[in-house]
Amino acid sequence: MSDEKNKVEVFEDEKKILLDHEYDGIKELDNPLPNWWLTTFFLTIAFAVPYYIAHTFLGAESIKEELASDMETLEQKQAAFEAKQGAFNVSEYEAYIAQADVLKVGKKVYKRKCRACHGKHGEGGVGPNLTDAYWINGNGSLKDVYKVIDKGVVEKGMAAWGDDLGKERTFAVLKYVMDLKGTNPENAKEPQGQLYE
Repeated sequence: MSDEKNKVEVFEDEKKILLDHEYDGIKELDNPLPNWWLTTFFLTIAFAVPYYIAHTFLGAESIKEELASDMETLEQKQAAFEAKQGAFNVSEYEAYIAQADVLKVGKKVYKRKCRACHGKHGEGGVGPNLTDAYWINGNGSLKDVYKVIDKGVVEKGMAAWGDDLGKERTFAVLKYVMDLKGTNPENAKEPQGQLYE
C-alpha cells in the first residue's frame, strides 16, 4: 500500500522526455532550455573570448580608462561651452581686480545700474539686501554672483547686465558688491533667501 502511495505518476505527454534514472523517488524529465536562452549563452561565450584577448594581451582600454577619457572630453566640451557663454574665470577676475581703479569703476557702475533696486549702500530696496549672508539666487560665491549680474534672473526681476556692461565692468561691479558683504548699513532690508556662510 505504501509503495502505491509513493509511486510517482508520470503523465502521458511526459513519457517521451522521461529519463531512465531515479534518485530517492524523484524522476527527471529531459526538459531542454529554450533556444533564445541557449543562443544568448553561446553568444556571451563567443564575445568573451575576443574581449579577454583584447584586454589581456592587446592593451585595450579598461573601463576605468574609458571613463577617464570620456570625462576629460566632457570637461573640455563644458569649458568650451562656458567660454562661449561668457563663464566666470577666477584667474581673469583676480588679475583684473588687482588694478588700482577697479573699486572706483565698480562704485560708478553700481550707482548707475544697481542702486535703484539694491539701495545706496547695498541695504536693499526693491531688490534684496546685498550686505548680509542670505541669498535668493545662488550661494553668494563669486561665481554665482557673477552669473546673476551677467545673465540676470528674469523671473525675479533681475536684469541681465553682462552684454550692457562687458566683462571688465561686470568684474568691477562684482568686486564692489562682494566688498559690501558684512558692512551692516542703516535701514538694511530683512534677510531674504537662504543663509550661506
